[in-house]
Amino acid sequence: METVNLTPLVTVIVPVYNVEAYLERCVHSILKQKYKNIEILLINDGSSDKSGTLCDLFRSKYNNVQVFHQANAGMSIARNTGLSHAKGEYICFVDSDDWIEKEMIQEMVSFALQNKLNLVECGIVKSLEKSKKKQKISSAPFIETREEAMFRLLKNNNFSVWRRIYSTEILKARKFIPNKINEDVFFTIDSINSIDRQGFIPSEFYIYNTENLSITRSPYSLKKLDAKDALYHIVEHTKSYSLKVKELANQYLLLGLVNHYNPLFTHFYLDPKFLHRKQLKREILMQLKKMNALNFPHALPIFQYLLLKLPIRIYGIPIRLKELRLNIQHKILKAIHV
Repeated sequence: METVNLTPLVTVIVPVYNVEAYLERCVHSILKQKYKNIEILLINDGSSDKSGTLCDLFRSKYNNVQVFHQANAGMSIARNTGLSHAKGEYICFVDSDDWIEKEMIQEMVSFALQNKLNLVECGIVKSLEKSKKKQKISSAPFIETREEAMFRLLKNNNFSVWRRIYSTEILKARKFIPNKINEDVFFTIDSINSIDRQGFIPSEFYIYNTENLSITRSPYSLKKLDAKDALYHIVEHTKSYSLKVKELANQYLLLGLVNHYNPLFTHFYLDPKFLHRKQLKREILMQLKKMNALNFPHALPIFQYLLLKLPIRIYGIPIRLKELRLNIQHKILKAIHV
């Protein structure tokens, strides 16, 4: 008979970069887990604040904490450093400004073992919403097919790697792509494509910090245009799925392109010669043409669809007016609360 280790080692990989204000909260939430067979890998990615010193302090106090210092190379390479040193049968990721509930690893590992799953996902809550929410009873965990998992992933935009635990069986040779803003998209899509079933626990075990800015939460910049290839990766790697998943993937690509297009009208200094907007408009119209040919719904409001047919400068007028209105509303609300 096959024997199952009921308490497999779990590796928790924590990339660390200039988070001295949040790091203790993060690491303590992992140390306080009900599940005890854990190793914590802190990857100090060239921090210029006291984060590296805090990492070393944790290593000196706790036997299950390891620290790796490296020159700043970005989130992807920091996570890859963790993967190369991980000894666990399961792996999870926690961002160093976030934190987790003490039941998280216990519940996720138990569900994985009971159902022979290589991938389990949990619910999350934003830190600024956590204190406002009343305690509620979550629905029961469930198992979904790869098809169901991919559909929910696209529908709810659940690409973040830190909301899942992974068996090392499906992570062999899988690495994060260096210098990618949306590295989670590639990693998550490829992970789901390697399984037949996924577990989902609705409980909000992971707390996502919305107080701290990161490159994905910061104001728009041209660097974010590099994330377009993640949108195309989604469409390319869902071609074998059902029609409804392929429709959703194409909608995701279209809306993603529009979400890159619109901010350039309110950040004019980024694209003064309209070069990026002209390229994005070509890609958007090409995607609309493709979706129309396939009879896929495009999920754009009719006024926006019509505006896209007009010259770029005319399209930008309502975008800038909307931004102006929102800024005025913000200033009024701010004045009222002063």
